[in-house]
Amino acid sequence: MSSTDTSAISPKKEVSSQEAILKAAIEEFAERGVDGARIEAVARQANFNKSLIYRYFTDKQGLFEAALQNKLQERSDTVEKIPINIAEILQYYFEENLRDQNYVRVLLNEAQQNEGAPLIDEPWRREYYQNHINRLKKSQEAGIVSDEFDPVCLMLIFTALVFFPATLPQLAQLISGHPVDSAEFQEHWKNCLSIFGKLFQTQLPDDIR
Repeated sequence: MSSTDTSAISPKKEVSSQEAILKAAIEEFAERGVDGARIEAVARQANFNKSLIYRYFTDKQGLFEAALQNKLQERSDTVEKIPINIAEILQYYFEENLRDQNYVRVLLNEAQQNEGAPLIDEPWRREYYQNHINRLKKSQEAGIVSDEFDPVCLMLIFTALVFFPATLPQLAQLISGHPVDSAEFQEHWKNCLSIFGKLFQTQLPDDIR
């Protein structure tokens, strides 16, 4: 598609162009943060005219919301396929955070640039995490996960465990003696996560025994 052709787009091409724009947007937000990101840079990376981006997403905030929602939806869709096994879920998210560094950097840049203003698209994002908390509650009700801990507390603990190596890789390397992308560190941390999972999980679901 030429950079000037934004008037007639087939539904299939529209989905494809939106995906390309969202991918480029995540890279731009990861590199420069929300405040420093430029629509022109996203358009150039996606090979589309910036007028098309405004047509789809209205403004930079709308683009950030859509890009972040797309990332969270990817993770939400995938995790539903994982058995309710705490160790497996922790290991999965640890690996995902190392694999998808752009997503981690977007969150870090957002945290660094926020000065107390309301979070972008906060209601939708809160609902995303509430869905994970509700899954923990169901596991506790089923006797699969220990009910000794409040599910919100568990969610905070689990989030800290899976994000730490990706967000502070230099500390992880100093403590462990290995870079976080090395086989040695990943094997060691996955073993640690497995042990944590066993501490919180009272029994395995029937489908993974």
